[in-house]
Amino acid sequence: MEKELARAIINKLGSTGTPPEFGIEAFTVGLDRLLKVVEEEYLNGILKFNLSSFKLITGNYGGGKTHFLYSVRNLAFRHNYCVAYVSLSPTECPFDKLELVYRAVVLNITAPQETARIATLADKGIESVLRYWAADWRRKDNNPERLTEYLLQLPMTDSTSFFNAVKGAFTALLAEDLDGFTEVVQWLKGEEITKEVRARFKISERTDKSTAFRMLRSLIQWVHAIGFRGLVLLFDEAERGMSISSSRDKRRALDNLRQLVDECGNSRLPGAMFFYAVPDENLLLEGSGPVYEALKQRLRSTFSETNPVGVRINLEELGMEPVQFLMELGKRLVALFQSAYGADLPDAVPSLRVLAETAVKGFVLDVSYRRLFVVAAVEFLHQLRTKPGSVLSEREAEKLLRLTTQRLERSERERVESEEF
Repeated sequence: MEKELARAIINKLGSTGTPPEFGIEAFTVGLDRLLKVVEEEYLNGILKFNLSSFKLITGNYGGGKTHFLYSVRNLAFRHNYCVAYVSLSPTECPFDKLELVYRAVVLNITAPQETARIATLADKGIESVLRYWAADWRRKDNNPERLTEYLLQLPMTDSTSFFNAVKGAFTALLAEDLDGFTEVVQWLKGEEITKEVRARFKISERTDKSTAFRMLRSLIQWVHAIGFRGLVLLFDEAERGMSISSSRDKRRALDNLRQLVDECGNSRLPGAMFFYAVPDENLLLEGSGPVYEALKQRLRSTFSETNPVGVRINLEELGMEPVQFLMELGKRLVALFQSAYGADLPDAVPSLRVLAETAVKGFVLDVSYRRLFVVAAVEFLHQLRTKPGSVLSEREAEKLLRLTTQRLERSERERVESEEF
């Protein structure tokens, strides 16, 4: 791996313990079997027949959910799927407000691309996918006489306004009408537009709670119609709690989720796959009443190699003992570190074993032992680089993990407070 990329990965892992959006294959451990089933049964399997699927990802806070979602994203890119990774939050994107979820999806949708690099803002968003579409047309045909015929043959989406908007944006791009393109993309992103723009592009709807699901279906249908395999949507409840703040909001969010699960499997979501990651499934399903029971019934089956149709993917059950998992992860971190700094660290492994065993014992701490281990391991490797021959005792490992816990909790508290104010 290039030195600069390896350093960027180490920097991200050592500061927060959360995975970067790039280069995650270099430190992926224990996910191969799950990812192989996702790839063979879905991405390269039933989704090709215009079907769709939903999976619920569960795991402790800091237990690898985001890492798993990024891994799925990379697989999807290789099979010509567009992907939208959406981090759900109470302030900007709660799941009880589907209009905000739709806006987040169109802001983050990404056409297939190389994953061993740092993505830029120019790679994301529906305008980027539209440009990809226009460039593909120019490369394959670019005959103005056949453009009208091509657009007439495009399958209609559930929303006529959405269909007219993407056609209008595509035509504006080919005509190099950048003002028109920008104006219609504004509507596609859920923003307000003038009456003149509405009239020009034959748009009659607004994106609100009554139309959000139709817009999301239309987005999926359009992505499939323009030559991609489909759309993979990755919803990540990345915080310790949920993005849903009240019991009423929670019921509405669960009803949205139930509707989404029920939609999967029919032809209205061709080639779509949804992943919804939560830190604790009980936060999602605790409660009584029809909506809870209906969702529990739909989400009760467990996904595995022997049961690929199951819904729940539990990242705490990877078939590896915790210490073994951390040691494999530690060895990959050492290799990354050596690529990043050109340092030879032959004495790292014994100390990392002490750190792994101590982290597993401290699982009751408020931060997942996996994230805790990663941040502490990177700090120790920096220490080892500057002071060759350093060795961690159990007491030193406990101290390092305790200080790491305090630092992560302080960072988390500061992040939450900054969002609130």
